Amino acid sequence: MTTLPDRDAANVDARDFQQQETYYFQSPTGNIMCAFTPAHTLGMGCQLEHASVIPAALPGCGTRPDRAVAVQIVEGTAKFLCTSQGIYVGAPLNGGSKGGGKVLEYGQTLIVRGTACTSTTAGVRCDSGGHGFLIAADQQQLF
Repeated sequence: MTTLPDRDAANVDARDFQQQETYYFQSPTGNIMCAFTPAHTLGMGCQLEHASVIPAALPGCGTRPDRAVAVQIVEGTAKFLCTSQGIYVGAPLNGGSKGGGKVLEYGQTLIVRGTACTSTTAGVRCDSGGHGFLIAADQQQLF
């Protein structure tokens, strides 16, 4: 496991991902949508449009089409969520109809309010003070 990137590891400008008070991004595939929200109850999180593996902590999440596997970091603690809403989905961009925010390309790291997220071919990894998650269609891990 790698350590939290330092602030110099950010290789994108957070302002490019900002929609009002929230910073949104999505993976290059569009399957992972993430947000750094201002509300302490939602914190920073990501959700999947489609999951091929459902975490054991969310046994009913994969059985209904109106539920999405999600992960979040609130006040330094990472946890799984099963959501019926697009809580980490930004508004559509460039006249499109699919929400999600700007694409965070593979290898790019975005840091907002001390939480760093990196887009990789294995999924999106977000770290905050040594805690965080990795999320992808085929795996979700908390640490």
